[in-house]
Amino acid sequence: MVKIEEEEWYLSICQQLNDFCKKVEEKVDENQQKLMAREERNERKAKIMQERKLNAELTEQCARLSHRTDELARACTKFSKLSITDNDQLRLDNLKEGLEVSKELTGIRFDYSAPQNVIKGYIKSEYRKLLLPFEVDNPEALWSALRTGDCGPRGKENYNPN
Repeated sequence: MVKIEEEEWYLSICQQLNDFCKKVEEKVDENQQKLMAREERNERKAKIMQERKLNAELTEQCARLSHRTDELARACTKFSKLSITDNDQLRLDNLKEGLEVSKELTGIRFDYSAPQNVIKGYIKSEYRKLLLPFEVDNPEALWSALRTGDCGPRGKENYNPN
């Protein structure tokens, strides 16, 4: 008796079936490769789109910074051309002289490096041989310290010491 596996028609069908399976496997492999290639291409496209968006944002920011740089350059040019007029220089000199006279009359020397909310300095009185430092948060306390350093005669305004 002949086995079915040895029959020619069976072998032919098996061969055809094997060939068909190989073709199907090749097609599946080919489609998987195409799918992977498409996925890679889509990823690259997404990255390119993201980079284009970032490029557009950076280009816009660069344009804004360039515009701001131009504005600053114009402002620097404008300020470099500024000069003080003779009238303003005269006023400034008069104010400086007034400040010096005020310092000599009152004896107050301010520390301009102190914070804005603090009045700091010292009171100098040559008449009483006094050097009184002060640092106050309240202007009234400064007036009190000024009264302490008062160097004029008390009670008689027209007093002549001779």
